[in-house]
Amino acid sequence: MRIRGIEALAGGSGEAVKTGDAVAPLTRRGFLKLTGMAGGGLALGIGSVVESAHAQGAAKPASSPQAFLQIAPDNTVTVAVNRLEFGQGVHTALPMALAEELDVDWKNVRAMLAPAGDPYKDPMFGIQMTGGSTAVNHSFEQYRELGARARAMLIAAAAQQWKVDPASCATSLGVVTSGANRATYGELAQAAMAQPVPAQVKLKDPAQFRIVGKPTPRLDAASKLHGDGVFGLDVKLKDMKVAVVAHPPRFGGKVKSFNADKARKIKGVADVFLVPVDRGGTGVAVVADGYWPAKTAREALEIVWEDAGSKVSSAALFDEYSKLAAQPGTVARALEGGNIDTALSGAAKVIEAEYRVPYLAHAPMEPLNCTMQAEIAANKATAVKVWVGSQFQTIDQAAIARTLGLTPDKVTLNTMMAGGGFGRRAVPTSDYLVESA
Repeated sequence: MRIRGIEALAGGSGEAVKTGDAVAPLTRRGFLKLTGMAGGGLALGIGSVVESAHAQGAAKPASSPQAFLQIAPDNTVTVAVNRLEFGQGVHTALPMALAEELDVDWKNVRAMLAPAGDPYKDPMFGIQMTGGSTAVNHSFEQYRELGARARAMLIAAAAQQWKVDPASCATSLGVVTSGANRATYGELAQAAMAQPVPAQVKLKDPAQFRIVGKPTPRLDAASKLHGDGVFGLDVKLKDMKVAVVAHPPRFGGKVKSFNADKARKIKGVADVFLVPVDRGGTGVAVVADGYWPAKTAREALEIVWEDAGSKVSSAALFDEYSKLAAQPGTVARALEGGNIDTALSGAAKVIEAEYRVPYLAHAPMEPLNCTMQAEIAANKATAVKVWVGSQFQTIDQAAIARTLGLTPDKVTLNTMMAGGGFGRRAVPTSDYLVESA
C-alpha cells in the first residue's frame, strides 16, 4: 500500500546483518546474504573491533556500526551509505572517504542507500538516522577504516596467491602489484573474502589524499538530472493500492462523523475507513486503485470534526512566548565590566523592535510517502517490506513493527532517495508510516 503517494518505478531491497562485539570473518554465504550479490566479487562487513588506528598510528575505539562494500569482477566498487540522501551530498561524501583509503579509481565507485539495520547505526547516537549535520562528522573515520580494512584484505589475498610478503605489495587505482605480479581488486575479491578482517589499520596522512578534499563529481547528480533517479514516490508494485488520509484541521482533532457515500461511488475506490493519526487524533483514509481516484474521493468526503480540546493557535503560542520572554532567564555566563540595565537607562536613544514569523510547514518538495508490502497469514501481517525516504530508520522501523504487532526484524525498511526533508521527515512519532501500517 502507498500512503500519500504517486506510483512510478520500483526500488530495491536489502538485508541487515547484526554484528557482535568482535570482528569475525563472515562466511561467503553470509556475505552474499548481506549484500544480495550473486555474481562473485567482494562484500566486506566491518563489525565493532577492539581498536583501530588513525593515520598517525594512534589507537582508538573503532566505530560500532557495520558498513559494507561490494567489489564486482569488473572492478566496480559499490558503497552502502548508512544515511538518507536528500540533497546534502552524503551519498557522495562517505563513499569518497572509503574510496580514498581503499585506493580505487573514483570513476568506478557507485553508492547505494543502506536499509534499516543495526550495522548502520550512527556511531554516536546509537540509532540509524540523519540529522544535525552529523553524517560526515560521525562517519568519516568509520568509512575510512572500512576502506583501509578492505584494502588490507585484498593485499593479503594477493600476497597469499603470489607467495610473497604482504609488505612487498602496493596498490593504485584498484590494482595490487608486487614485482611482476599484478591483479585487479575484482580479480582478487573472491579470495579476499576468505581473509580475516584486520583489527587495526593505519590510515593515510591527509597530505596523501587524492579524492577527499578535491573537486569530485556527485554520484547521484546524473541520475537526478536525467530523471531516472529512484525516489520514494517512484516505487510501484504489482496490484498496489494507493491510500490518502483526510487529516483533522488541528493537532489532536478527531472525526465526529463522516459521510463517504459520494466518495465510494468514484470509480477505483476500494474502501473508506477511520484511521488513527498523530497526536491522538483520527482521520479518514481512502484506498483506491491510483492516486487520482483516492485524492478525488478524499475531496468528496463530508466530515464533521471534533477539535474542542485542540485549540492551539499561532496567536496563543505568541502570547505564551511573550509571557516567557518577560520572565528572568537563567544566566549562562555573567559578563564582567558592564551592566546592561545601567547602559540602557543612560542611553541617548533606545531602539526596540519585535519580529514575528508565522508557523511554517516544513514541507519537502517530494510529498511524504511510503510503500508497504505485507505478508499476511490468518488475516494478520507476519512481515512487511517498506520503501521510504526515511530520516530516522531505526525509529521508523520500530514504529511500524509496534503498530503491526511485529518485532523490528520482521520489518524490512528500504531507504529511498528523498526529495528534501527540512525537518518534516525527522518526526519521532513516524506519523505517516504509522498511518500506513
